[in-house]
Amino acid sequence: MSNSNAGLQSLLTGNLGAVVIAGAAGKDAEDIVASDVTLVTLLVDSSSSIHDRGLEDAVRDGQNALVDALADTRERDSILMALWTFASDVRVVHSYVGLDDVTRLDEKSYAGLGSTRLYDTWCDALTANVSYAEQLRSSGTPCKSVVVVVTDGEDCGSKRRAADCARISKIVLASEQFTLAFVGVGAGDFRTIARQMGIPDGCIAVQAKATPSAIRQVFRMVSQSAIRASQGRIAPGPNAGFFSP
Repeated sequence: MSNSNAGLQSLLTGNLGAVVIAGAAGKDAEDIVASDVTLVTLLVDSSSSIHDRGLEDAVRDGQNALVDALADTRERDSILMALWTFASDVRVVHSYVGLDDVTRLDEKSYAGLGSTRLYDTWCDALTANVSYAEQLRSSGTPCKSVVVVVTDGEDCGSKRRAADCARISKIVLASEQFTLAFVGVGAGDFRTIARQMGIPDGCIAVQAKATPSAIRQVFRMVSQSAIRASQGRIAPGPNAGFFSP
């Protein structure tokens, strides 16, 4: 076993809590027709500040548009998507499914309420992704992973810290199978936060204006980059330039 694969395996030791298990329960390998797969994990902030700023509709619209954009590509059958939201609770809306089965955020499935458990969500989502990806690889399906978090606030309420995020980020990036990206919306020092979480500079985007139009633009940007990654035009790993033109 290579050092990078040993590192990935180490993440699964003692870390398979209920949220991680839910996040790793994706589409069965025998039901996947593509010869290789891109796993897209979208982590969306659903804290009170989203509601207070009147951004809920824009987030819903943006996520719906992102799914439409991915579904409109030649690579659509090779993309599986997981959707998480996070506030005071970390919620796996669904684990890895085909694009036709992705939940579209609406008033019932998405509302801003609570704190911002950014670090807990990041650690759990990466661990769940590793677990599911290992299941696919063991069945003979190669895969690469794109994990994107969109947040308008700094962490509040997590048990884990930025250093815990950075440790896991380093392990998965060393495998050269992961692209990790961070989008911060608003006036926070998001670039510093993302760096502390171990996210490469070329995969950090900051939109200083927390407005509905800015949120929609953020999701357009994420969808364009996710498409490029699924097409192999963005190499995974610590030097990835997810948001480079």
